[in-house]
Amino acid sequence: MVKIILADDQPVIISGVRQYIEQMPGFAVVATASSTAELTERLQDTPCDMLITEFSLPINRIGRGCALFNQLKRDYPSLELIVLTMIDLPAVLYQLTNCGVKGLLHKSDEIAELGRAIQEGSQATPYIGKSALRLLKKGPDGRLPTKREAEVLKMYVVGNSLREIADRLNKSVKTVGLQKASAMKKMGLRNDIELGRYSCTMGRIDQCV
Repeated sequence: MVKIILADDQPVIISGVRQYIEQMPGFAVVATASSTAELTERLQDTPCDMLITEFSLPINRIGRGCALFNQLKRDYPSLELIVLTMIDLPAVLYQLTNCGVKGLLHKSDEIAELGRAIQEGSQATPYIGKSALRLLKKGPDGRLPTKREAEVLKMYVVGNSLREIADRLNKSVKTVGLQKASAMKKMGLRNDIELGRYSCTMGRIDQCV
């Protein structure tokens, strides 16, 4: 029997997913959590094989974004992770596919997609739901920002102007602007609003780049 923990801050999602999984032979939901703190407790006191979680759970003790999954993989190396999220930023979804997850689904995917992710996905080849795949196709092409591009982006999202960044890095404003634009294009971010959403979601811009 594959033991599963569900983590989501929306009770209706937990209820619907639980009902679906309970109809799958060989799988059982052994615990649920509605916050990262509660998830930490459940993982400590409830043995399980798989975690199905919303990416944007409120952050408390473990950290943010891919840091959450990296910490889980360190603490529970055999734990299989499936992400079920409302996030529609291609850049964020792309980074998640490289965080060792078994499956990645958008909440607009049909519930049957979750069943396929549970049964077919793997860390090496994660199952990606149809809606998540459509979103990914709108975004980055697989290239990641260079170390300097990521550095410029990090400095920008915490409030530094391009002029301030240029002065600190001893570069021209034009060069810094091009590096920022290149990083955003590679990550599928079209404007500063999406960049702000990304940085708030991921916690730190370099956690997966």
